[in-house]
Amino acid sequence: MGIYVHVPFCRSKCFYCGFYSVASLKLKEAYLKAIEREIDLRKGYLPEDEVHTLYFGGGTPSYLEWEDLKRVVATLEANYSFVQGAERTIELNPEDLTEEKLRGIRDLGFNRLSIGVQSFSDEQLKRINRTHSAQQAREGIELAANMGFDNISMDLIIGLPGQTEGELLDDVEKASRLPIAHLSVYMLSIDSNTVFEHMVKRGEFRLEDEEVMAERYQRVCERLKESGFEHYEISNFARNGRYSRHNTSYWQQKPYIGFGPSAHSYDLHSRQWNTANLKVYIDHLDKGMLSFEREELASVDLYNEYVMTSLRTMWGMEKQKLEGDYAVFWKQVQEQVRKYESSGDLIEERGRWKISEAGWVISDTILSDLFVV
Repeated sequence: MGIYVHVPFCRSKCFYCGFYSVASLKLKEAYLKAIEREIDLRKGYLPEDEVHTLYFGGGTPSYLEWEDLKRVVATLEANYSFVQGAERTIELNPEDLTEEKLRGIRDLGFNRLSIGVQSFSDEQLKRINRTHSAQQAREGIELAANMGFDNISMDLIIGLPGQTEGELLDDVEKASRLPIAHLSVYMLSIDSNTVFEHMVKRGEFRLEDEEVMAERYQRVCERLKESGFEHYEISNFARNGRYSRHNTSYWQQKPYIGFGPSAHSYDLHSRQWNTANLKVYIDHLDKGMLSFEREELASVDLYNEYVMTSLRTMWGMEKQKLEGDYAVFWKQVQEQVRKYESSGDLIEERGRWKISEAGWVISDTILSDLFVV
């Protein structure tokens, strides 16, 4: 099983970010008490207690002090059994990559770092309200590697305001020269309740044309392949097989539990998600109650989930599973399957259906067409 911990605190709100967060530490102590209580209350959510992956996301987990992180980790370790060699990831902002912070994180057992770089252009970073500089990102990653962290991931974004193809490929080149094992490259989207959404509505900013974004995505994929990265998921690339084990478990439909406001959980039969409101989350747990919504998954939901998660990876979908567990739904989309197979965007290989390298760029359309509603 996997565990996700949502830390909702940020120094400031990035203009593109749609994840739940608050730009204040005012409720930090109340949050810590609440999440400790939630961990205790939900121990029996999954039948097993062996943890293979742990992921601290946000928000900005590295915004918390070492003592704060230790409290949460200690509560988790008191309630769950972590297997030898479990992957433990924590998201950090580049400005937090100090020797003291990294030493503390290592002492807590974290062995994988996910660093939100987004761009190596200081001008771009200011446009999206990031609180670090390009120099801090480069030097911080090198410091972490020199301190023995050998599983470092970082993020970049395609389609930032005013970003040229040359600037994007320069970012990719700089990233590939750093001692990182993993790179996530996301195409900018306009999420609800973000600064960018308001800017779009006011006509101050618009996304690049889809064709332009697609071409740049393909160029990024080509450049990273040349630099020794394996393209194993739509937005993710790894060196030497250092895939994100935690995220891969999501894509392979393995059970997980999420703690903290807005965190999601999955028990193979249903999904549930905590309230995306820090005060409501705290108030309920103060009374020994949970605040969440739950969705029971019907057979068609499980089929659609399988398509959506599996087909976005290089491993694809098992033909035997499609023709067995999901035969009634798979039969309904054969016309679409034949269409994408004939265009070369969908391929059958060694008992699995996969999206081809050329098909990655239209993956959203392929996935949508293979859903059953």
